[in-house]
Amino acid sequence: MVSSPALQLSVITLLCSSAAGAALYLFAPDSFLMFGDAVSHIVRARQFIDSQQTGLINIGTVWLPLPHLMLIPFVAVDALFYSGTAGAFLGIPLLVSIVVMLFHLLDHLTGSARIAFVISLLFGLNPNIIYIALTPMTEIPLLFFLMVGAFALLKFERSNRLWWGILSAAAVLMATLCRYEAWILAPFISIVIISSMKSSHHQGEFRSFRRFFLPAIIPWIGIIFWFGWNLFHYGDPLKFAHWTFDVGTTAVRDTLQASPQGMFRILGSAVLWIFGPMMTLAGLWIIFLMRPLNKHREQLVILLYCALPMCFTAAAILLGFVQIDRWWWNWRFVLPFGLFLSVASALALKELSQRSDSIVVFRSVVIAFCLLPFLQILIPSVGIALYHDAKKSYDERSRTAASLGGILHSEYSGGTIALLTGYGVGQRIMISSRLPLNVFRISYFEMINPLSITDRYIVIGKDRTPESMEFSEYWQVHKMNILKTYSICSEDGYNVFLQRK
Repeated sequence: MVSSPALQLSVITLLCSSAAGAALYLFAPDSFLMFGDAVSHIVRARQFIDSQQTGLINIGTVWLPLPHLMLIPFVAVDALFYSGTAGAFLGIPLLVSIVVMLFHLLDHLTGSARIAFVISLLFGLNPNIIYIALTPMTEIPLLFFLMVGAFALLKFERSNRLWWGILSAAAVLMATLCRYEAWILAPFISIVIISSMKSSHHQGEFRSFRRFFLPAIIPWIGIIFWFGWNLFHYGDPLKFAHWTFDVGTTAVRDTLQASPQGMFRILGSAVLWIFGPMMTLAGLWIIFLMRPLNKHREQLVILLYCALPMCFTAAAILLGFVQIDRWWWNWRFVLPFGLFLSVASALALKELSQRSDSIVVFRSVVIAFCLLPFLQILIPSVGIALYHDAKKSYDERSRTAASLGGILHSEYSGGTIALLTGYGVGQRIMISSRLPLNVFRISYFEMINPLSITDRYIVIGKDRTPESMEFSEYWQVHKMNILKTYSICSEDGYNVFLQRK
């Protein structure tokens, strides 16, 4: 009999997420790779071990490397890679770990295992969280390391033991190599650790400083590495920032920058629809109405830790590096805020249980916490917001690329393939072809002289989107020369597939 609450949470989360993954695999197998970014992440991970240039060169820029490295053992299995389910084999165990650690964190903060169990289960069974855990996206690795850092930080606050400070700092280091919104936690952890020196009475001032200096600099290592990597390989330490800014839509960026209140409305809607009204209200209550938390340092520290990544995202939106709209696009950026809402909800329920003598009121609030998010799923205009976003991302251009990959698989009979397309299209063609990635010769940056092409096959992007504009112009200018030695196997409004005569 399963008696431990943590074990119960593990079993429930594992069964529900696995059942969701199995259902998608049977009835909607495209769901694992509907996000364009999901294709990019899983292909990048495979390129470490299967490409014309294997190894660390595939760290690249823009995408932080740790999620790709974590995916390598799973993408090495062809069945998991080509189906996209490699993400689920990584994401489900991480999700189970997140839920268990969240339970222990909330149990320590509130002293109530029942409240911790309810809120942790509510987080773990959130359909948006489960869906993102089934894909090769980077949010679940980020949440995992954030959760490790939060739990270790709480233990450090209570014990002032160096081990917990080092573990928290190391977890933040790992998080900074998953997604950029974790970067704001590096100075926060450093400040918390250094400030704790004042309470270290059993050592001299110098020894105390030396004792805490190491964990204070650990969270910066990933950020320093990333600047150094971009400087070494691209000659520009901010190469990743330039690319991140350039890929955005100018019209959307200008709209968000001109109307910051619109940005906050979108973020508020995303939080409300993904995490439900009760958790959202609990977060607002903690922020505006609850008694001052300065008497409870550990609660304040954990709440700030969990809230800062969302603050970083909001700042990045206002600066134009991140974009979001009211039709579910990029709503996944609010997922880390779910940790703050979970802590806030647990503290709010604890406060309610202390202030109210009525067990009926308390149980009614708990039931509302549990039911309202799932009732939202039944409303067609809401549903599972992240699934809507992914489904919208899998547009005609993506489906055409996937179809071309299938044609390429049936026509392929050896030789290399020159891939002259934009990122997203090219990566979807690669994975949909079910061919080894080392047969693709990729050119995303510089045009190839048609007279120098010796590949057996060529795929050229011909739609005039920003990502494929150069290739479209290349095809128009060099079409006659290319057709002297190549014949068209397949052509649509987005790409042309050619085979050497």
